[in-house]
Amino acid sequence: MARLTVTFLGTSSAAPTKGRGLPAIAIQREGSVILLDCGEGVQRQVLNQGIGLNRDTSVLITHLHGDHVTGLLGLLQTMSMAQRNKALNIVGPPKLLKWLEVTSNFLQIGLTFPINFSPARWGTVLRTRDFKVRATKALHSVEAYSYVVEERGRPGVFFPDRARALRVPEGRLWSRLQRGRKVQVDGRTVAPSEVTGPPRPGRRIGYSGDTRHFPRLSRFLSGCDLLIFDSTFHGKDRDKAIERKHSTCLEAAEIAKRAGVRHLALTHFSARYASVASLVRQARSVFPHTIAARDGLRLDVDYPDS
Repeated sequence: MARLTVTFLGTSSAAPTKGRGLPAIAIQREGSVILLDCGEGVQRQVLNQGIGLNRDTSVLITHLHGDHVTGLLGLLQTMSMAQRNKALNIVGPPKLLKWLEVTSNFLQIGLTFPINFSPARWGTVLRTRDFKVRATKALHSVEAYSYVVEERGRPGVFFPDRARALRVPEGRLWSRLQRGRKVQVDGRTVAPSEVTGPPRPGRRIGYSGDTRHFPRLSRFLSGCDLLIFDSTFHGKDRDKAIERKHSTCLEAAEIAKRAGVRHLALTHFSARYASVASLVRQARSVFPHTIAARDGLRLDVDYPDS
């Protein structure tokens, strides 16, 4: 069973604090990495967490505000200095590509690897070996997107008695069937559906980026195993959240409850709060399975049936 982890590399909003860097999150599954946003200094956090610079990596940028994107240039330069040779997938608002081209040229970064850029839009924006990524427009002060990262599905539960009844020898052929592949036995084909239960969905991680709530967002994030949501403000500061097109911790919890997610991680905290304990308490009054993200926190995302 593949381990799926989420590591918070930066959990502040707008400006860093002594304990929190700017927004960045790493999702890892075996050799695959997906980075959600790239706040300033993200490459140092990537190195600190042992994530590696030459893995199969995709970067999802939610919007073009400095706290979410300025670290991307440093990351590209550090990857090039480490002689990365694998293509890098980048998804983000269409204007992101122009910004990358202009700034990379001025700074003479000299990439050692190709970039596969996909403009963010509604629907599926990226498919990799391990994941499918979907996007929807967020409600922020600039063009912005929310993402759902969905692990590819698993074959159904394997039933050894069915395999024996079909005279499939134990060992290599069982393993192939468990991986969803047909096998040949005594001149006939045995399909995985004959010895397994219904296919099981992969794990799903939702990321709001910076946003206010709107009806389609809850539906988009429905059923996530982990929801990472903009919690810039405490509920008592809702007027500021509305003005600046962000969410409160209470609104994040209400969306998590409405979307039927399993766990909620609050992040993107305003530097005005020396402690976020009260934000967590308020959110848990609505959605008990809530935690506050912090820089360096690593979470394992389990299968719902594990």
